[in-house]
Amino acid sequence: MKGDFKNKCFSSLGGNNVSKSRIEGGRMMKIIFVSVLVVGLISMLTTHPMAQEKKIVLLSWGGVWEEGIKKAFGDPFEKETGIKVIYTGPYDLGKLKAMVEAGRTEWDVGQPGMGWLVQAEHANLLEPIDYSVVKKEQLDPGSVHKYGVGGEYEAIAIGYRTAKYGKNPPKNWKDFWDTKAFPGLRCLPKRPDFTMELALLADGVDPAKLYPLDIDRAFKSLDRLKPNIPVWWTVGTQSQSVLKDGEVDMVATYNGRIIDLKVKGAPVDIVWNQALYYQAAWCVFKGTPRLADAMRFIEFSNRPENQAMMSKHIYYGPTNPKAFNFIDKETAKFLPSYSEHFKDCVKLDFDYWRPNREKVLEQMVQWLMK
Repeated sequence: MKGDFKNKCFSSLGGNNVSKSRIEGGRMMKIIFVSVLVVGLISMLTTHPMAQEKKIVLLSWGGVWEEGIKKAFGDPFEKETGIKVIYTGPYDLGKLKAMVEAGRTEWDVGQPGMGWLVQAEHANLLEPIDYSVVKKEQLDPGSVHKYGVGGEYEAIAIGYRTAKYGKNPPKNWKDFWDTKAFPGLRCLPKRPDFTMELALLADGVDPAKLYPLDIDRAFKSLDRLKPNIPVWWTVGTQSQSVLKDGEVDMVATYNGRIIDLKVKGAPVDIVWNQALYYQAAWCVFKGTPRLADAMRFIEFSNRPENQAMMSKHIYYGPTNPKAFNFIDKETAKFLPSYSEHFKDCVKLDFDYWRPNREKVLEQMVQWLMK
């Protein structure tokens, strides 16, 4: 009786249903708890500084150039946008091509000379500049291209050690080649663009009639100087180092590298006469997963006040004319585009090198092996 009564009472209260409800409710609470826990963990991860950190990878030339880029563009850009700038190098077309073909582009933005940029463009390794972001109207029209924009004007000039030549320094490329009147060791860039032009100017070619280049004549000119060249530089830091350390007495290198040594007290000086000037332009590498931020960085770096700051760190000329409003006169005198220097400079023609560089590079490699 007692058992029947108990079962009846339990049944009348919906005992079996209550038990099932409690079980199902417990299961539901566990599911809700786990769901909340997962959502919370996801929220913690996505709001964690490391998860949210944004960056761009800038291909750098290193040395004083990188120091200037960091102070003029990188640090201020990070402060304004929260996007961290990572610096890497060196410039390597082969590596870039491999990354693009593999769909794993690790570099985002760089500022190569037009010679390197033209090669990358023709290998289909660059993204077109987004001019809805980059303000081309603020730039010198000659610095605006489909795959490169803004940046800076640079020059390849003669750097020499003042203690070696005293009051009789070299005045042009003819003097650079004259090892009897100006004895000592030399250093030239290990590339055909720059080097072929210098060899022809040294051989007496009129700057106005430099192009198209007489390559055979250039190599004959180089034959005369080759015994006095112990080092052929491949990066700007190398050219700066051999001059500073006295490994060579004259070097043909970027004006910014020479001036940097000069203002820091090294016994060196620069020859502006017949310096080759050209543009180093910002570009974006094909396939970058950070395309929008790379374009933002280029826009930021082409602002006049930022370009002016760069010119104070390494002495290259701005491509934004308004930048000169922020540059003092003493600094301006160290820049290739300063009027007193610019009138004596020779423009480097990369349109000539577009179809000719690979062939002449092969000739130069063979010549260097002789």
